[in-house]
Amino acid sequence: MKIEVEVISQETIKPSTPTPHHLRHHQLSFLDQLAPHAYVPFLYFYSLPNTPNNHTHISTHLKKSLSKILTQYYPIAGRVKFNLFVDCNDHGIPFYEARVKSHSLSDVITNPSLPELNKLLPFELDEVTDIALGVQLNLFRCGGIAIGLSASHRIADGLSFFTFVKNWASTSCGNECVNPDFSAASIFPPKNMDGYNGVPLPKRNDIVTKRFVFDGSKIEALRARYAESIRLKTKKRPSRVEALSAFLWNRFMAEVAKEEESSSRRLYTVVYIMDLRSRFDPPLPQNSFGNYYRAATATPTLVDGEERGGLVRQVIEEIEKIDSKYMRKFQDGYKEHLDFMRRRMERAAKGELVAVTFSSLCRFPLYEADFGWGKPAWVSMASMRINNQIVFMDTKLGDGIESYFSFKEEDMAKFELDSEFLELISPIGNVKKNPFARL
Repeated sequence: MKIEVEVISQETIKPSTPTPHHLRHHQLSFLDQLAPHAYVPFLYFYSLPNTPNNHTHISTHLKKSLSKILTQYYPIAGRVKFNLFVDCNDHGIPFYEARVKSHSLSDVITNPSLPELNKLLPFELDEVTDIALGVQLNLFRCGGIAIGLSASHRIADGLSFFTFVKNWASTSCGNECVNPDFSAASIFPPKNMDGYNGVPLPKRNDIVTKRFVFDGSKIEALRARYAESIRLKTKKRPSRVEALSAFLWNRFMAEVAKEEESSSRRLYTVVYIMDLRSRFDPPLPQNSFGNYYRAATATPTLVDGEERGGLVRQVIEEIEKIDSKYMRKFQDGYKEHLDFMRRRMERAAKGELVAVTFSSLCRFPLYEADFGWGKPAWVSMASMRINNQIVFMDTKLGDGIESYFSFKEEDMAKFELDSEFLELISPIGNVKKNPFARL
């Protein structure tokens, strides 16, 4: 499905009130400095009636409320400088308005094509600029709209931007919002990053992104199965994401084992991205703005009888290590973390290390963004060229998990040709007929 989009206007939205001089320097934290230099794509689809002047009213409404919320989220309207700070100069964010000429909203969300959805975004995702956020309002012939966001990972994580959109929507309805907490740099002070060039995100044309929906009842059965197999090793029952991650890793490695020679020295490892806000004592508030995530890494070493539960046990053990005591140590031991990341990237560059990254946006406020015309019909990501990555999101009704896989074609086939994987896929959701069709 080819989507035809025509940009019909562009303007810059600035904060409705100038940022005070004492707030014009937003220091990046150590974790911000480590973040990938890339944009993360989010799309909010809203089904609306096709009434006269409706799109004009919506556009004006969004711009006005965006200008107002930027007074609270003033770093977003600034410019990132030297991977050290944000110059909160009120230069604003680009706001594009585009007309979708080829399809109705229902066509797009019923049979989504992820590469085509990228046309609904304001930026190419691998364009690295100093702009923190871009917005594109896409207008469908049927009256529906899609708000496309390209959010810079350099200044904040997914939860920060989802909370921003939630508060933007709340502001548009005339409600007051809790101010964001910008204290990340005091918790994780910035460091001298000489010699560290960031997580490499090369432009890759050999990476495909596909979307799969997993049925909630099947995930619960998976949790029960893993809980039974690890009950003597840990008291904690695996979460939905932990169980699904372990299952997908096991299926991936089952295919790898068929292909790799026993003498291969390549190391396969799991990277589980986790939110750190709840790991502090006391926990940090959900409105903490910035990059607050850490990678829990597990290199599975299974013992007899643990083929199914071994990974989930090890992931749980690694996550449980990240407590308040660990957080204090992590805040002080940044050099060890930098050295660890450098070594990993060197091994990966040589082909000695293969990491599969799991990231969860489940339980984030994706569907709470009501601008006054109801909650989204669908919230999605788009096509991302980051190899060996799986991102989980709740389905709208919360009765399952939809996931976004980014792999090379031959590695994607490891899943699509696996019978156990196919049994877990749900035909329920946006996708008709073939639930693993290329998106």
